[in-house]
Amino acid sequence: MSQLLALFVKVVRKISKRLVDIQKAAISAELPDPSAVAESRVGISSEDTWKPVETSLNDELNEAGDEATRALREKQRAMIDSLDLKQ
Repeated sequence: MSQLLALFVKVVRKISKRLVDIQKAAISAELPDPSAVAESRVGISSEDTWKPVETSLNDELNEAGDEATRALREKQRAMIDSLDLKQ
């Protein structure tokens, strides 16, 4: 009985592998050829290519943090100014 089960598992694995191979072949047939993509990019001007950003991510994050801190301080200042300190 165990030999029969082992043969069944073996057949299922082979069928599964074959189906995966067929699926991979179908997907690769739908993808464009990499050399054709490279050739199509030859006619692209330098204006259309990616340009690096002028500021780094850390600089942008620090600037955003400073703005948030400034806004929080303004709110706190407004709350302190609105308190009635006369007694």
